[in-house]
Amino acid sequence: MLGMSKRRREQARPVAAPRVQAGPAAPSRSRRLRSFTTPYLAAILSALLLALAFPPVDFSWIAYVALVPLLVMARHVRSPRQAFRAAWVGGVFYFGWNARWLLSTGIAYGEYPEFFSWQMLLFCVLNAYLGLYWALFAWSFRRIGDAVRVPATVLAPVLWVALEFVRGWAFSGLPWLYIGHTQFANLTLIQTADLVGAYGASFLIAMTGGLITDLLTRPLFVPRAKATPETRRAGSRRFSPLLGGMIILTLAAWAATVGYGAYRLSQIARIPGPAVGAVQTCVPQLVKQEVRHGAKDLAQEMMEDQVLRTRQVVGEARQGGMPLDLVVWPETMVPGILNQEFLEDDLAKKIDQERLLELFRYFQEQSRGYWLQIAMLSREIGAPILYGANASDVEGVERLPGGRFMTRGPRWNMALLMTPDLKPYAAAHTYAKVHLVPFGEFVPFKQSWPWLRGQIMALSPYDFDWTVEPGDPGQTPFTIPYRGEDVWRAPAGGPATARFQVAICYEDSMAYRIRDMARPAARGQPKSIDFLVNISNDGWFNGSVELDQHLNLCAFRAIENRLPIVRSVNTGISAIIQSDGRIERPVTDAAGNRHFVAGQTFGRLLLDPRVTVYTGIGDVFANACLAASVLGLAWAIVRDRRARGGVPR
Repeated sequence: MLGMSKRRREQARPVAAPRVQAGPAAPSRSRRLRSFTTPYLAAILSALLLALAFPPVDFSWIAYVALVPLLVMARHVRSPRQAFRAAWVGGVFYFGWNARWLLSTGIAYGEYPEFFSWQMLLFCVLNAYLGLYWALFAWSFRRIGDAVRVPATVLAPVLWVALEFVRGWAFSGLPWLYIGHTQFANLTLIQTADLVGAYGASFLIAMTGGLITDLLTRPLFVPRAKATPETRRAGSRRFSPLLGGMIILTLAAWAATVGYGAYRLSQIARIPGPAVGAVQTCVPQLVKQEVRHGAKDLAQEMMEDQVLRTRQVVGEARQGGMPLDLVVWPETMVPGILNQEFLEDDLAKKIDQERLLELFRYFQEQSRGYWLQIAMLSREIGAPILYGANASDVEGVERLPGGRFMTRGPRWNMALLMTPDLKPYAAAHTYAKVHLVPFGEFVPFKQSWPWLRGQIMALSPYDFDWTVEPGDPGQTPFTIPYRGEDVWRAPAGGPATARFQVAICYEDSMAYRIRDMARPAARGQPKSIDFLVNISNDGWFNGSVELDQHLNLCAFRAIENRLPIVRSVNTGISAIIQSDGRIERPVTDAAGNRHFVAGQTFGRLLLDPRVTVYTGIGDVFANACLAASVLGLAWAIVRDRRARGGVPR
């Protein structure tokens, strides 16, 4: 080597391998696990926070931040598909937890265990379906946000209201657990319901959560557009004009909501109306099933309890200087079939088997006895009684397995009015429930998909078709006289009168049904009714949070149409709701419990002659949000496909 020339030594020197630049290290297993689970945990966190805003905790203010984890997750995950999957899990958790009362029915255990598998199946299918609304929200939020860069302050409330509106209509509708319902006790914040329905409160909640999301995920300070020597010395960055605009927009929405609410609550537009009493029974659904299967003693106990509580509430009201103009009983708490057609029917023309004819004649006489009890009670107290019962047009009798029988022909879930001057077996007025509960009162797809309906019937715990018929949506209102000073509808020299309509069970959750009842017959005319009665049998739900949820959403129906409401509910919660949404005199026991108790309450309804914007135009605001959401999503999809050359995302 020493004798080699310099050039030969350099040629003989081994050449080092070229240095390859190392790429990013592969993520560890724990890091990959965190990136996979974090979106799901964020969605579940939003579900947990929203659950705290609903009963039994009722921490309503937490709703304004509850959507932030879901929104941040949807904005930062890898793709809209991942946002969809994570939000679906959060939605299933949200609806599963807050609607857990669907599995708490008293007949699902004990002597009727076959109901449990049926209810579990419906519960799982329903929650899987409802979770899709959260999934669609997160997916749409990400797709539109990527394409149009709309701030979450605007995009989140529009999408949320649109999907709540769709959920309230699709497949007969489930307008339950709207995030706006968490604000039922914040009266100032929910008076906008007479403009835009319950969606106004939902919009404000989602808007506030969207603003917080923008503050967390967008830069607070941005470079100035044009920098001068002075601005360079002072700093070339400024607070984001976009965030500043969103803060101003949200503050304006809050100011408008609070200002409008304070204005509405300060108005003196209500006048004394009828004095009403509500009876609250406490009969578990298991006991009602026994009554349905012929337990005569239990049936008579139910009647005697309602008669006793009616006398008590009438006496309490008279002691308070308030003679009652109407007493209300809960849904279907009078055993038997109480419509006049059945009570007067000649069953011998419908039933040709002597043994069955004898059985149903006995049942008919029993139902006539219940009618006579109510008639005598109405005469005794000197006031009408509104009661709930089954109705049937008997066309024959069907034999059921186990030696049971049922009538063949149409059946209805009905409210009937008894007045002191009625002839035997008549009703002063009736209302048949219009909006029926799927799977509870009818099995869907009877006409559209008979095969699927047959499969559902095969899985049900019933061995017969329990379907009831819907009533006519245009049924005329009830009218009662009352001892008031209402000169604006009192005929010359006669008593004041008030008109009302009945919402049976979950009909009060359907805003459009109550609006249809209240809508004036023509422009410039007064509302079609002066107050609303809600009768319900919530004995299915074993004293669960369903009772609170049902009461709270009913308050929005009062504000939307400025209608006072009296509620009479088996197992609770019976109360009076005034037209500003204020819940008064709920039935409680001596310890203050409102769930699964019996009792009675009374109060004077304050009639509100104002015809609201919502009564007039309905869900225009929600429809506008839906239209904006569809257009935004369509634009995002078209723009994305163009950018990707037609390759779907």
